[in-house]
Amino acid sequence: MNLKVLKRTFAEITKSIGLETKFGGFVKETEEVIIVLSFQKSNYSSQVYLNIKLYIQGVFGKNYQLSREVVVNDVGDVFRRVPKDYDEIFNLNTDLSDNARIEYLKKFIDEFLSGFVQQVSTVKGIMSLAEKGELFLLPAVKSELEKISERNRLYL
Repeated sequence: MNLKVLKRTFAEITKSIGLETKFGGFVKETEEVIIVLSFQKSNYSSQVYLNIKLYIQGVFGKNYQLSREVVVNDVGDVFRRVPKDYDEIFNLNTDLSDNARIEYLKKFIDEFLSGFVQQVSTVKGIMSLAEKGELFLLPAVKSELEKISERNRLYL
């Protein structure tokens, strides 16, 4: 399977969890967060990385608009890659058949990505994942999220 086919297959499968193909990436927008997934090809091997970037509305006073720059160049307020358990899916040099890779991709989406996308759709979900150690927040981002959470509590 080549990268073009992997992207097309990924796009088809992830429609079911609310991801749309925009600006060469895969995007889900909520009121609080823009979630962006994009593929990055390694310069040294046939490995492809799936970058996951979160743009949180209101962090550092920013209100993000979805654009090519956001999808392709920026790293977001929170950045991570997929868990190592799923690296084989994205190594295009392995002996996985196309059908086996597609099934493994579906498993990855069912076991990890679907729930992850659901949780990071809100500031509360992001904070929860960070508290569990499943998502790393830079100290400045964490501080901003705490401010946003406190403001939200005051307005409820």
